[in-house]
Amino acid sequence: MTSFNNLLAVGDCITLGIQDCLGNSYPEKLGTRMGCPVTNRGFTMSTSREGKNLLEDSLGQEHDCVILQFGVADSHMTFRYAPYVLYYPDSSSRKIFRNIVKKYKKLAKRYGLNQRFGEARVVSEHEYRANFQHMIHYCGHRQVILPETIPQQETFRNPAIRRYNQILADLARQHDKCTYVEVYDDLVDDMGSLYLDKGHPNDQGYDLIVRNILNALARRPE
Repeated sequence: MTSFNNLLAVGDCITLGIQDCLGNSYPEKLGTRMGCPVTNRGFTMSTSREGKNLLEDSLGQEHDCVILQFGVADSHMTFRYAPYVLYYPDSSSRKIFRNIVKKYKKLAKRYGLNQRFGEARVVSEHEYRANFQHMIHYCGHRQVILPETIPQQETFRNPAIRRYNQILADLARQHDKCTYVEVYDDLVDDMGSLYLDKGHPNDQGYDLIVRNILNALARRPE
């Protein structure tokens, strides 16, 4: 099986982990199984837009493998004309602006502007592909692991998540250094026992993701 000396994980709250899984989500568990150190740069509420900045600020010479995981927030629907304010890198002015935007979106929804003027994905499928292309290229010669975005118990969100996962699968086929990891189908039928809440895995859910990563790496040609 492919082995690594130092892992970097860049992702959203699924990578970071919440509650009891904070500090022991799938990157840490994978590092323990593989016997190598891990840098976990999961960041709550982040999309692949933040991912580009997180990767550029985190990637070091010591890292020989990078996990890239975004999609839950990217694929979410929002008011088409709501501005997006980055969560990373953050600042006091961005925090203020985000609060204003949140109030604006609530008012838009309350007064039916979403229905009247339309909604859109937070990050379009086109931009999502471009953002991941950028991150994959930025990783240089390093191996890249692309886990699928996990399903949500708010099941109306899942058709879009499947489309975004297909983008990851397409990118993995284009780049020999990428390993695509299927996790969606193994989680979707048992979210009640594998999740802490509507969208975050519990310890058993993270164990499943790690097993699937290890199995996918084992299938890679040496």
